[in-house]
Amino acid sequence: MTRLAGAVLLRLTLARACAWALLVAGWVGIGSFALQFAPSVSYGFALVALWLVALGAAAAVATRGGMRRWTRALALVAGAAITVVGLSSSVHGGGMVAVLLALVGWAALTALASGVVRSLRLAQSAAPAPPVAAASLGALCAGLALGDPGDLPALATRLAIFVVATAALLVLLQRRIDEGPRVPGCRAGLFDCSLPAWPSGAWHDLRQWPMLLAGLAMLPMMAAWCSAEAVAPQTMVLLHLGAMFGPPLVLRASVSRWSQGTLSLVCAMLLAAGAGFVTWAPAPLDLLGLAVTHGAAWGLAWSGQLWAPARRGRQGASPLRAAAGYAVLTLAFGLLVEHFGVRGVAAMHVALGLAAALAWLFALVAGPGSAVTDRGHSPAARPPARHGGGQ
Repeated sequence: MTRLAGAVLLRLTLARACAWALLVAGWVGIGSFALQFAPSVSYGFALVALWLVALGAAAAVATRGGMRRWTRALALVAGAAITVVGLSSSVHGGGMVAVLLALVGWAALTALASGVVRSLRLAQSAAPAPPVAAASLGALCAGLALGDPGDLPALATRLAIFVVATAALLVLLQRRIDEGPRVPGCRAGLFDCSLPAWPSGAWHDLRQWPMLLAGLAMLPMMAAWCSAEAVAPQTMVLLHLGAMFGPPLVLRASVSRWSQGTLSLVCAMLLAAGAGFVTWAPAPLDLLGLAVTHGAAWGLAWSGQLWAPARRGRQGASPLRAAAGYAVLTLAFGLLVEHFGVRGVAAMHVALGLAAALAWLFALVAGPGSAVTDRGHSPAARPPARHGGGQ
């Protein structure tokens, strides 16, 4: 039994890594194609927003439970095929129609990966640990597959190989795993609780603002890379992904014991530091410092949330709701970039840093009455055995 449990846990870890690799590579890869083929910057961001909505809608179906493994295997193969055809056609005259095809296929494939993770997670007899290591491995694979996002023909080839290999691995990982009837597990937030979700009423607690604002730091990622003319794109991609997942991986044992106040202070300091870099540091140190500080703020807020069920979104919530929220923010950011360019990117990061710092200071002055009860990060605060662990 121990050997069987270990094998299932290994499969869960690999499936989590695949799912995260698809999410990160899709966010950046689809964004790269969208910004190149769209008639304007705002239209490019609108396509990314559409991808997020499609992902949320597909995840609402693919993670609801009851899907047989052979059905999911066929769907994985179909999703990979559609994505590869779209990517390849886009750089051979297919244009926007091909990009839309790749967008739909990649969204379905990522949602199906989420379903594989959910099936393997529910097969565990005890709650698995949060997916910090698996997500870091997935982000590394995604960064290597992305390379230079600006070279679309080469990017299309790399992503096609990446998609086929990932889909094939997921088909193998889900063998002999049939999900039973729908089980109300952790279904809160975009991608079945992989990304930070905002619990109902969280914005009424000033102490949580730095963590909530840090969750927005992933959205400007593509615009920052596009404006980093003095830094090689592949360097910027790997640096930002390393900043997002490196600190949570290295500090995962410490973060699990941090109080809400400590996590809030760290996130506020990192967001404020990023605002300082983008305001006063010369190029390219401004964008490099920004990528490191705001990427780390996002990563620590995400990992801290995984250890604290009280700060996750409501269980049973549809992924579509969170996806729609991220999509609206992506649209708003696209309009900001189109109208104000690099200055708009800088202004947004400065606003995030100032808002986080002010919220932390106001909460400190107001005292404990400004915050909800902190349920902490202790193992006792984790969710029930079959419903924990996130993606």
